[in-house]
Amino acid sequence: MRFESVILLEQQQSAAEIRAQARAEAQEAAAQARAEAQAAAAQARAQADRIREQVQRDVQRQIREQVQQIQTSQGPGPEIVVQRGFPPPWERNDIPPHVVDVITMFVVAMVICIVGLPIARAVGRWIDRRGAPVPVSAELAAQMTRIEQAVDTMSVEVERISEAQRFQAKLLSDREKVRA
Repeated sequence: MRFESVILLEQQQSAAEIRAQARAEAQEAAAQARAEAQAAAAQARAQADRIREQVQRDVQRQIREQVQQIQTSQGPGPEIVVQRGFPPPWERNDIPPHVVDVITMFVVAMVICIVGLPIARAVGRWIDRRGAPVPVSAELAAQMTRIEQAVDTMSVEVERISEAQRFQAKLLSDREKVRA
């Protein structure tokens, strides 16, 4: 019996050691995998940065080429083409669309300022007044003082009445004890 229990203990200890060793190996493998993943992420970030820089250079080069093409194709200056049946642009009474948009935005901004400013001021004043205490008139303060004094007096009287009742109850209980 003793040998069997010793063998069982040794088997349990060896199983615990094997579990601990397996746990340590798993932690090492996880740490190694984490390090490899971090290294791969760093390489990917570096590669993405290189690609981003290359794309930026390519876009800037394309923009420069297009600007040069536009400058070379325009020649000495813009020419005004007058079509039949249409007056030249300086004789038309058309307002360019971007000017209409600017004027519309200006008018909307002015309306918002004119209408919104008084509303914002009113809301601000309301918020300021909301936290301020309401002034109490002298007459109301005097009346509150009298009510407070009357309540204090009544509480003293009620206490005296309860004191008297307790005293009477004590006398009655003492009297019954003496009779018994």
